[in-house]
Formats: sequence, C-alpha cells, structure tokens
Amino acid sequence: MVSFEWLIEPVTPDAFFLDHYEREPLLIEGRDPERFRPLLSLEAVDRYLATSSPTHPDVFLVDAARELKPDDYAFPESGRIDLPRAYQLFQSGATISLSQLQERLPSLGALCRAMERVFSSHFQTNIYLSPRNAQGFKSHYDSHDVFVLQVSGSKHWTLYDTLIELPLHGQGFEPGSHIPGTMTRELTIRAGDVLYCPRGLFHSARATDEVSLHITLGVMGKTWADVMVEAVTEACLASPAFRANLPAGFANPGFDRSRAEATFRSLIMTFAENARLGPILDRFAESFVTSRRPGFEGCLTELDTPPPISTETCVVARPHLVYLLREEGDQLSVMFGSTQIALPLFTRVPLERALSGAPFQVCDLPGSLDEPGKVVLVQRLIREGLLVRADGAGGDPAGNTATRHRGRAAVERGKASGDYP
Repeated sequence: MVSFEWLIEPVTPDAFFLDHYEREPLLIEGRDPERFRPLLSLEAVDRYLATSSPTHPDVFLVDAARELKPDDYAFPESGRIDLPRAYQLFQSGATISLSQLQERLPSLGALCRAMERVFSSHFQTNIYLSPRNAQGFKSHYDSHDVFVLQVSGSKHWTLYDTLIELPLHGQGFEPGSHIPGTMTRELTIRAGDVLYCPRGLFHSARATDEVSLHITLGVMGKTWADVMVEAVTEACLASPAFRANLPAGFANPGFDRSRAEATFRSLIMTFAENARLGPILDRFAESFVTSRRPGFEGCLTELDTPPPISTETCVVARPHLVYLLREEGDQLSVMFGSTQIALPLFTRVPLERALSGAPFQVCDLPGSLDEPGKVVLVQRLIREGLLVRADGAGGDPAGNTATRHRGRAAVERGKASGDYP
C-alpha cells in the first residue's frame, strides 16, 4: 500500500520534517527502478490520451526552446487535443504535461490521499513526459512544495539559490523578472528516485538520452499568512474600531500622523488580546476534511457480497481515511468528504477503535455495545464507506492484493502482541 513512509524510505518522516520540510531539498536514490510503475506507466499515459478525449488545459505542451500555444496542438473551438499534432511536437522536443490526473487514475488518487492524511494539505499531481534530451520549462521556481517521483527514464536537474524564501501563491515565478542565482547543485534523477523541492527553490530539468516520465506531487498547504488574514478578518467583523475610516485628510501634505499611529497601536493590541487560533484551525480542518473525496472503491460490490457481516467478520478502516469527529448534544457527528453522519454518543469508543486503521474482528470492538449492536455499527460504517472487509470478501479498495489475505492474520498478531484489543 502506498504511504508517505513508503515514498521517502529509508528516510523517516521525523527526519524529513526536522531536516528538510520547507528548508532543504532531499534526493532519495538507488531504489528499485520499478518502484513507481504501479502508480503510472508510459502505457497508462498512452491509453489515457488515446481513449479519454483530453482537452487543454488538462493536457498541455511546453518546450523551453520555443513558445507553444494551445492552437499548435488543440482544436480551437473545443480545446480537444489533436493527438497527431501533439505527438509530432513531442517527437521534435516538446514535453507533454497532464494535470490533475489523480482525479482520473485511482492509483494516483490513493497516493494523494496517503499524503493528505499526513500533511493535512491538499495534494495534486502533474505528469510530465519528456522526449530524449528535452527541457520543458526554463529555469523557474514553484510557489508550492513538490515531490518529484521519477517513473521511468531519467532527468538531469540543476538547482540554484532560492530567490524568495517560502513564497506565497501571489509571489509566483514571473519570467523576465525572476532570475536564477548561483548554481548550487547538479543531480540526475533515475527511475525509482524521489526528489523533494521546497517552494522557492530555483531549478531546471532536462531529460537525458532516454524518454523521461515523472510525477510531480504538489503540496497545496495553508500558511500562517492564511491564519493571520482569517484572524484579522474576524477582528474587523467583531469590532467597529477596525472598520472606522482612516482620518480625514491623511493623504494631504503635512498631515500629523501621531494620532493615527496611536490608533494603529491600539488596534494591534486589541487584536493580540482577542485573536484565537482554535476556531480558525477548526474551520480550516473542516474545510480540508469536507473537500477531500474518500476512495469508495468496493462499496458497490459490498451491497451484494456474502456472507453477511457477523461478529467474526474482519474489517478495517479505509486506507488513509481523513475524517472529523464532533460531539453535538447527545449525538456524535462523523464528517468525511462531503458526507456527514450522526451516531449515538455512546458509540464513540467503538467508533474510534474502528477508524484507528488497525484490522479487527467485530466482536472485539471495545465499549458498551452488545454484539448485535457492534454488528449494526459496523454494517452502517461499511455502508457509508468508512470501513471495508479485511478478509477480502468485499474487495480491496486500495488495489493491494496483499491486504486481502493479511486481514485475519493481522488481527490475530495484534491480539497476541497486545498492539490492539
């Protein structure tokens, strides 16, 4: 199963966040060249382009050596990609880019969900297919962090000094205005390698003497600037003092700014005394969770899958499930994706165990529920898409056949080791 740990091993998540996240690039190399093939392949890209009628800007072509316009490879009225023309441009040096492919390929969707669970940030994919010795973009930087997964072939990367440290989205790269500084490092990324680039890092990349296919995983994170904007907005809505006009004549020559300075300092003090982080994080968390689409693979199969759920059934939470639990009176609200379900408050203990990520047998759920109640709860959670069978009867939502055969054994190992009840 894909995971953040799987992506960056042998580096640990703790080491990554301590030494590299938003600080330094990280190259992880020397791994199995077939490592990322289950996620994507040249054949999968070929099949998608040939069968899905892709349009611009979901698919676009770039070439650092020349300017390409959509009309060069797409039909003007519909925006649909003219594949013969696009392939001719590819053969002459253009890179084919496919945006947001995680919305169309389950393997990439699962990868994004795995990353989102760790970062509490949206993730998106851009796919780049470059012909031999080609460079798609000129030297530039991104205004979001990226992980580059080299699927096949190889690319030579050149890194430069960071021009703007941790740029915001509004500080994106502008050709002609932003010039790379001193070159700091050269490296070659080969199949199976992954490169982490913090935002703001100037770089360029050119394919070697083989066709290159890589996945760029973009981190669409919230910043402290977002929090501060939200906090200031709250202050302005809560207090008329923040909404008062500036002093009359403040733009005139000779205007005495002393009283305005005093008012400004007073507003800052009021803001500092009253701003609260908790409610803002709550809103950001709810917005993140409700905007994420869970992987519902297997739900349709489960509707007619014998045998029925019993106390002996092995189940497990869907991989990388992002959810929120909130108490509302005598009910427990479960939010995930665009779905919100209500359960009795007394189900909290077994519910938290069920969603913990470790496989379990229905009869082993903790709490005050009797065995029929446990069965009813698990049936509801399966029907809503929060749980799946761990014994394979309901299919494998992650596409990982090993999971289907390890469920019951994992439960027994957990019981023996005491890792979970």
